[in-house]
Amino acid sequence: QDAAGNDVASFAATAVTNNTPAPPDTTPPQLITTGDTTRPKVTGDQLVLSFSDTGNLDADATHKPANGAFTVLVNGVANAVTNVSVEAQAKTVTLTLSTAVSHGQTVTVAYADPTT
Repeated sequence: QDAAGNDVASFAATAVTNNTPAPPDTTPPQLITTGDTTRPKVTGDQLVLSFSDTGNLDADATHKPANGAFTVLVNGVANAVTNVSVEAQAKTVTLTLSTAVSHGQTVTVAYADPTT
């Protein structure tokens, strides 16, 4: 009804645009550790980590993890990470190592989230 007392005329079912926002993404990306093409792999000085997530990874350079957040051991000896690059759509993080890895060497990688 309007201010003058006129009732709204009847109308048929009408499509409504739903602007309700989607719930926030609260699931962190998880490192994929299985599968021939997606588990962590190293070639020379490039170690590639793949992640599962419903969206893309954050490509904002100000949110990039610090080199020191990763610990890479080659045959049990630390191999420093000199650069971290994020490929958002591919959901990969590539670590550049200070020393190239040779065939047959054992490599492990760990990550410590620096945020509290």
